Amino acid sequence: MSRKLVVETSEEGRSVIDYASLSEKEIGRRIKSYEEKYGMPYARYNRRFDCDSGLPWEAGDLIDWESLVQEKKARRKRLSYAP
Repeated sequence: MSRKLVVETSEEGRSVIDYASLSEKEIGRRIKSYEEKYGMPYARYNRRFDCDSGLPWEAGDLIDWESLVQEKKARRKRLSYAP
């Protein structure tokens, strides 16, 4: 099952991100950009994030970042089961 994120903005309308369609390179690039932006890896940021005080765009970043990390893990898992 692939992970998809539907993003809706007043400026751009609705768009869908299908993580399964992203290349390994693109996933790595996007994860790295979040790590640089927030100064820490996903697991640490996720533990520290507070929904009540976080800004709306930070929550969106967290969802996207989590989906990227999960897709990367799923691909590794599929490769480890390959004959």
